[in-house]
Amino acid sequence: MFRNVSSPLLRITGLLLLVAACKESIDTAPINTGKAIESFVFSKLTPPVSAVIDSVVYTVRATVPAGTNLSQLVPAITISEKAIISPASGTAQDFSKPVSYTVTAMDKSVQPYVVTVSVASLIPNGGALVYLGNSIGNFFALDGGTGTVKWRISTGASITSSAYVAAGQVFTASENGNLYALDAQTGTQRWKFSAGKSILSSPVASGRLVLVGSEDQNLYALDILTGAQRWKFSTAGGVTSSPVVANRLAYVGSKDQTLYALDVDSGTQRWKFSAGNSITSSPAVAGDLVYIGTNDYNLYALDAKTGTQRWKFSTGGAVSSSPTVVNDIVYVGSDDRNLYALNASSGTVSWKFSTGGRITSSPMVANGLVYVGSDDRNLYALDAQTGTLRWKYSTGGLVSASPIVYNGFVYISGQDTSLYCLNATSGALRWRVPLDARLLASPCLATTDLVPVAAGISGGRQ
Repeated sequence: MFRNVSSPLLRITGLLLLVAACKESIDTAPINTGKAIESFVFSKLTPPVSAVIDSVVYTVRATVPAGTNLSQLVPAITISEKAIISPASGTAQDFSKPVSYTVTAMDKSVQPYVVTVSVASLIPNGGALVYLGNSIGNFFALDGGTGTVKWRISTGASITSSAYVAAGQVFTASENGNLYALDAQTGTQRWKFSAGKSILSSPVASGRLVLVGSEDQNLYALDILTGAQRWKFSTAGGVTSSPVVANRLAYVGSKDQTLYALDVDSGTQRWKFSAGNSITSSPAVAGDLVYIGTNDYNLYALDAKTGTQRWKFSTGGAVSSSPTVVNDIVYVGSDDRNLYALNASSGTVSWKFSTGGRITSSPMVANGLVYVGSDDRNLYALDAQTGTLRWKYSTGGLVSASPIVYNGFVYISGQDTSLYCLNATSGALRWRVPLDARLLASPCLATTDLVPVAAGISGGRQ
C-alpha cells in the first residue's frame, strides 16, 4: 500500500520540479533588445560600396560610382543578433529616392532608418561641401568640386571658430557667443545655443554630445539634436582651445594655463596639468599620450590617463598651432616661424622647417606630405619624413588658418578673403573663391556621405 502511494507521488513531484525548472529557464532567458543596422553594403558593385551608418539620427548614406542604376540596387545588410529587418537584406530596392527600413528587436521594439544613395559626381570632390565662416559673420557652404556657393547664412558677428559636421548638421560659432546647428545640406537652422561671451573654440561632436568652449571660461556639452545643455565645466580663463575626445575623456586647454581631462559623459574632472602660460592651442591624442602647445613656448607630451608629463620640447616662441600626430611623429608650428617634426615618444627633433612668418596654422598630414600655412602668406607642402620642401603656394594675405586635404586636393583659407583649392601633389591652383572678408576660420569638409574632414584645430581628426 505504501509502495503504491509513494510511486505516483514521486512522479508528480518530479513533474512539478521539471515544470518549475523550465519556467525558471524561460523567465530568466535574456531578451536581445538590439535593433541596429551594423553594416549596409552594395556588394555586387565593383568595387563594393559600404554605406555610412549614423546611429545618432538613424540614417544610412552611400555614394555609388557614376553611371550606377539606382532603381535595382541590392544591399547586403547586417543587423543586431536575433533582430529582423524590413525590407529584407538581399532584396532589390529603388534607391533613386530615400528608402525606409525598420529593424525589430526580440522585444518587438523597432528602430526606423532612412537610407539615401547618391551617384558620385564626374567632377573630383563634386557634391562634397566645404564650410567656412568669415570675419563679418557670413557662413558659407561651397561645392568641393567647383567652389560654387551652395548656401550661406549671416550670424552678425565675426566667425573665427572652425566648423564641424555630425548627425546631419554642421556646427559653427560666432563672436556673438552663439553656437549654431544648421542642416548640413540646406543651411536651415536646427537650434542655437548662447554662451556668456564670444566663442572662438571650434566645436567637436562625440556621440550625442557636441562640445565647445567660450571666452566666458566654460566648456559646454550640449545635446547634439536639441542644443540642450548637458553639463558645463568652469575654468579660470577663456576657453579658445578646441576640445578633443578620446577614450571617453574630453581634453581642453584654457587661458588659465591649464589643460583639463574631463569625463565626456558627466564633465567630471579626471586630472589637470598646469603650464607656464595660457593655452590657446588645441590638444592632440595619439596612443597613450596627449600633446598640447602652450604660450610658454613649449610643446608638452602627457600621459593621457593621468596627466603626468612624459616630455616637453621648447621652441623660440608661443605655440598656438595645434599639434598633429602621424606615424609616431608629432608636427607643430611656433611663433618662432618654424614647423617642427618631433619623435612622438621622446620629443627629439626629427627635422624643422623655417618660414618667413609665425606659424599659428595647424599642420595636416596626408599622402606623405605635411601641409601648413604661415604668416608669410604661403601654404607649404613638405615631405613628412624629411621636411624637404615639395612646393609652396603664395596667397595675398596671412595664412593663419589650417588646411584640409581630401581626395587629392588641399583646401586653405586666407586673410586675403579667398578660399583656395589646390592640387595636393603639385600645388597647382584648381580654383579660388573670394568670400567677402578676411578668413580666420579653417575650412571643414563633409563628404557626400556627410563624413567630416576637419582641420587639426577642430580636434575632429584625433
